Amino acid sequence: MKTSQRTRRVFDAQQKITAVLSIWSERRTTAQVCQELEISPTLLGQWQNLAIEGMLKTLDPAKKDPVPALNHRLSRLIEKKLAEPHGRLEKRLATIQKAKGTGAS
Repeated sequence: MKTSQRTRRVFDAQQKITAVLSIWSERRTTAQVCQELEISPTLLGQWQNLAIEGMLKTLDPAKKDPVPALNHRLSRLIEKKLAEPHGRLEKRLATIQKAKGTGAS
């Protein structure tokens, strides 16, 4: 009895960024992106967490390296999201910060 094994797909950084930003900009829902890319919501959530962690790491004031200027479109998106009370982005950031805080104990 042979089982069909799905070939593991590899997504490049651009595909992941596009997927995450399309959700954060509210152009598409999580379900739409998952269906289009044929991925699970869990995987998409991991990409979002990695994106936020990368931004936190890059924007850390303790870092001494010069930080390149943000893309104008990304800057507007961040401002818009931070202006919204209790938005999805803030909830995800709080969850990541909480997880990092409990992991360090």
